[in-house]
Amino acid sequence: MTRIYGLALVAALAACGGGGGDGDDTDQPITGMITADAVWSGTVHMTGFTTIAPGVTVTVEPGTAVQVAAATSLTVQGTLDVEGEPGGIVTIGPEVAGQHWLGIGVEGTYTLRYGVQTGGGIFTTRPESVATVTDSELRQGLGDFIVMTDGTIDVQYSTVGIDAEEESTHCNVHIDHAVRATFSHNNNVGVAYGLMLYAGTLDATDFTHNNWSGNHIDVEQDQTGAAHFDGSYFANGQPTDVPGSTFENLATAPLTDVGPRL
Repeated sequence: MTRIYGLALVAALAACGGGGGDGDDTDQPITGMITADAVWSGTVHMTGFTTIAPGVTVTVEPGTAVQVAAATSLTVQGTLDVEGEPGGIVTIGPEVAGQHWLGIGVEGTYTLRYGVQTGGGIFTTRPESVATVTDSELRQGLGDFIVMTDGTIDVQYSTVGIDAEEESTHCNVHIDHAVRATFSHNNNVGVAYGLMLYAGTLDATDFTHNNWSGNHIDVEQDQTGAAHFDGSYFANGQPTDVPGSTFENLATAPLTDVGPRL
């Protein structure tokens, strides 16, 4: 296992011969193919396109700051396990404040606990893709933040989006196809579209018990998408033109048991 502390970085040697190291090199930035298990701690600089290879786990310790160069992405073919905690929040965002990066493409497993991810979104692309987010904040993405073209998401006790004057994200959650989508006990706020529900079924798409506020449109649905929104609070009132979905027992005031449990 490679362990990365602060500015003395050890990365996995790229399979194609590019950036980083497999434990033999030190003081290298994170870039290229990570081919051995690693632990990130302190301040970690991702300077180029990076991939966690299949079967490889990268663990991010509490309090770590992952700083990402602009126009760069991280592809998770193996496992990225972010183990933040109250008092030890993990941040993943642009190296230069206000810039954007290309986000995290999830082909394997991405788990974010007690984290703040900014500047780039989360993309599930395969049936086996799994992205789990709890007690975290996601905001200021480039385009849409959580985009599902396949796979599974489970987002709970988190806040997606911020005040509209500061938010660059176009849509907080965009579903084109999903094995399963669970989104519960969250704040969905501050964007043009809270949810683009272009796929989903009542058996597999659960958006119950959330606060929706500050969005221009909370839910945009086409004829092929449906979800449960029961028990939620909509500051703008129940969305209209959402056929096939359920809106039972909607709250008349903002829910208090949503968002990160810090």
